[in-house]
Amino acid sequence: MEQMLQEETDLVPDAPKVNGGKGFWKSLLRTILGISISIILTFGTNVLITHRHRVQDRKLTTMMVLSNIESFARTLETRSDKLALNDSIAAWLLNTPIEDLELMPEKELSSLISRALSHATLNHDRAAESVFTNNIETWKNVGNVHFVDHVGACFSALNGVEEQFNKWVTGVSEATHDVSINPDHYEGSTVNMKYLHSDRIRAAMADVHNRRCWLRYAADCLRYYNRINMASIGITEQEVMDYTNTREQHDFNVGNPPDAEQYYTDPFTLDSLPSMTRYSARIEELKAGKP
Repeated sequence: MEQMLQEETDLVPDAPKVNGGKGFWKSLLRTILGISISIILTFGTNVLITHRHRVQDRKLTTMMVLSNIESFARTLETRSDKLALNDSIAAWLLNTPIEDLELMPEKELSSLISRALSHATLNHDRAAESVFTNNIETWKNVGNVHFVDHVGACFSALNGVEEQFNKWVTGVSEATHDVSINPDHYEGSTVNMKYLHSDRIRAAMADVHNRRCWLRYAADCLRYYNRINMASIGITEQEVMDYTNTREQHDFNVGNPPDAEQYYTDPFTLDSLPSMTRYSARIEELKAGKP
């Protein structure tokens, strides 16, 4: 029995001695401190990385939004420039006596009237606007209430300009369409003369000049408010211009686009349809009276 108790006692480790106990606690403390520091460093590093990514995402989001507004302002300027020819032709038609215009060949006069009244609608890229206005996380990430408010006002103005211009384009189209479907309602012996006698069409021609000026004004207004956006978020105008230029250039060396003329082939004729020869022969038989 004593031997068994002795064997069991030998299995139990000796309690640390007083002097040895200090080393044990020091070692344990160093281990705890090491683990704690490792956790703090890991957590801190992740926080820094997350913060850096949030800053990068915030900068990219704001640059996309500001660039989107600048791009639309450029679109308005480009459209204004393209309306210069419409404006010149419309002014010439309005200031030339109708009896003189009647002397012109119908085809030439029709081409001038069509050019004066030819207007495409405006359509801006809604991708950046959609991401910014429809995602609450984007608002939180930006973290600037004033910027969000100002940008929202900018997009509202941008959409208003687009809607108003497109409404005018639709009105011009409706005026010409009305002459086409109700020619008896208008004075003139030809369709061209009926166009030129239409009060709505003449008003649309006169309004081309006003629309040109208005588009320039709208572009500069958007830029003014966009500079407020830039100031509220701490981004310079030059940064936005450079970013927009880069987006618009995106010159990728992928060769030339397909040429439509290369795809055109002559239409079939009876001589170029050998598979249909028997049907042609059948027609000849029918012509000859054969059943």
